[in-house]
Amino acid sequence: MLAYWLAPKRSFAWIITPTIVRRVDLPPAAEIETLVTAYRGVVEHSVADPMEEPAGRALWEKLVAPVAREIPPQARVVVVPDGPLHRLNLETLPVLGATPHYWVEDVELAVAPSVAMAMSAGAGGHAPGSLLLIGAPDYKSAGYQPLPGAAAEVEELRKRFSSASPDVITGKDASPASYRAADPARYSLIHFAAHAEANSEKPLESAVVLSRAGDSFKLYARDVIDVPIHADLVTLSGCRSAGARAYAGEGLMGFAWAFLRAGARAVVAGLWDVSDGVTAPLMAHFYDGVLAKRPPAAALRDAKLHLVREGRYRRPFYWGAFQTYIGGGAAH
Repeated sequence: MLAYWLAPKRSFAWIITPTIVRRVDLPPAAEIETLVTAYRGVVEHSVADPMEEPAGRALWEKLVAPVAREIPPQARVVVVPDGPLHRLNLETLPVLGATPHYWVEDVELAVAPSVAMAMSAGAGGHAPGSLLLIGAPDYKSAGYQPLPGAAAEVEELRKRFSSASPDVITGKDASPASYRAADPARYSLIHFAAHAEANSEKPLESAVVLSRAGDSFKLYARDVIDVPIHADLVTLSGCRSAGARAYAGEGLMGFAWAFLRAGARAVVAGLWDVSDGVTAPLMAHFYDGVLAKRPPAAALRDAKLHLVREGRYRRPFYWGAFQTYIGGGAAH
C-alpha cells in the first residue's frame, strides 16, 4: 500500500509492505497540485510527449521515486491518494532511467479512495459471471449527443457474455429507474455505456446520463448509495465517471465512491474524456481478462499494456483515464 497525506507546509507518503512501514517526506500540497495540474494538461490536451514533460518527471521524482525501490517489479500496489492526487493516475508517470517508460509497465495498480474504505470488510459477489448491462440511452429528449460507440459496445459485451444470458437495457428503457428496478444486487458484473457528469460543487450530484423517463434522466451518485449491491465489478465507461472532489478521511466523492459505498468490490471509472474509438478496444481487452477470471486491476492493466505496446495508443491520454477503484475485501 502507498498512502499519501498532503498538507500546506510538507506532505508525506507511507509505503507499507509485508515487511516494512516507512514514511517519506514530500513537498507542500500547493507545489504538488501545480505539478498535477500541469501534467494533466499535457496528458489530456497537448501534442507534447508526456515522457519529456518536466511536470511528469518532477512528479515521478517527488512522489514515487523515493519509495519505488521498496516496490518489486510487477508488484500489486494499492494507492490511497490525497487532495489533488485523486486527479492523477500514477501509472501515467514517466519512469526515468536508461530506458524511460510509464509506471504502468512496472506495477499493477488499484486505487482505494480512502484508507477507511481500503480497510473495510467487503461482501462477496453473487451469481459469478451474471451481467447487468445498461447503455446506449435515447438522448433525444435529454439534450445530449448520442455516444456513437455505445450501441456497438453494448452489442460487443452482449456477445462476449452470451453464455451467461446478460440482462441488457438500452434505448428508451435505459432510464434511471431501470437501474433500481433491475434489482442490481443480483449481479456480479454491472456495466454502464453512457455519458457521465462529475459535479465538483455537489459530488453526490454526479450522475450517469440515461434516457428520460418523466422528469428524470440522470442516475445520481446519491441514488446509487441507497441501492445495496454485491457486484465484484462495476464499470463506468462514460467520460469523467470517477468522481469530483476529495474530502479528508473519505477520499474521492462521486460515482466510483458511491458504488463502492453501495457494496461493489471494484469499480472501473474514468478521470477524463476519451473517444469511443479508444474506449472500445480498451474495454474489449479488459473484458477478455475478466472472462478469463483475472482480477479487475490485473485485467485493466493487461488492456492498457496492449494499447501501449501497439504503438499508436502508447501515450497515456488513450489508456490512463481509466482506473480500478477498490473497496474493502476486493481482490485487486
